[in-house]
Amino acid sequence: MKDVRGGTAFVTGGASGIGLGIARALGQAGAKVALCDIDFERAAEAAETLRAQGADCLAVALDVTCEESWRAAATDVRARLGEVTVLCNTAGVGGGSGLAESYAPEVWRQVHSTNVDSLLFSVRTFVPGMRAGGRACHIVNTASMAGVVAPPNAVSYVSSKFAVTGFTLALRNELGGSRIGISLLCPGMTRTRIVETTQSLRPGAAEMGVGAETAAAMNAVLATGMNPDSVGRAVLDAILRDRLFIFTHPEWKVLAEERFAEMLEGFGPSAEPGYCDDISQILSGLAGTRSGVA
Repeated sequence: MKDVRGGTAFVTGGASGIGLGIARALGQAGAKVALCDIDFERAAEAAETLRAQGADCLAVALDVTCEESWRAAATDVRARLGEVTVLCNTAGVGGGSGLAESYAPEVWRQVHSTNVDSLLFSVRTFVPGMRAGGRACHIVNTASMAGVVAPPNAVSYVSSKFAVTGFTLALRNELGGSRIGISLLCPGMTRTRIVETTQSLRPGAAEMGVGAETAAAMNAVLATGMNPDSVGRAVLDAILRDRLFIFTHPEWKVLAEERFAEMLEGFGPSAEPGYCDDISQILSGLAGTRSGVA
């Protein structure tokens, strides 16, 4: 995608944090921006700020866990700004803390519904129109460095972000040969409201004890994190360069290297001597899928 000017960007979680940083960068580059958030009042305030800075921007109410909400938001945006050409799936929640053996199932479901199910809804809502249109488009899915390495005591969040990584890589295969590019954003610590958002949307009882202490500590760390506007500019650059991976915090690279080195060490002799997968056949099947043949 060579230029976002004149296109329409649909940014979820756009009322604050990384979503707002991405929206600001896209607006400054000339895109029309739909700031979509479950907190419509905050989104409206953010949209007013971006308009004052010269962006063509509107606020849209969106519950990313509800596909009907996606359809309603898409209808609204298409009527007011035109077909979406840049789709940024940024909305997300943290998972709180706690061991898997005692993790609350209702919280697990809410985390995965917000962070993972929403990606499917977004693709179902917008990709058919992107394929049918004649203009280059781009999708940005926000994972985390926790979707590459696995910090402790965060089983729900980590598993959801690894799912975002896998979803994006699989979707890339499906979109190959189309005019739709895709990027995976994996930021480190960034100044966002994810702790407050997570607590406000958390089903059931509020976190107590160690969980509450961990949330408070994380909030303190995030308060000194990277400026979301810096992340937004990195995302814009990746869209224009059609770059798959967006790593904004290079200090995490050593942890990624350790993880992949450990993975590669796991490859030894075949479990069944003499057997060998036909890798060329598998890859040719993926190529067929990317071209829309299979």
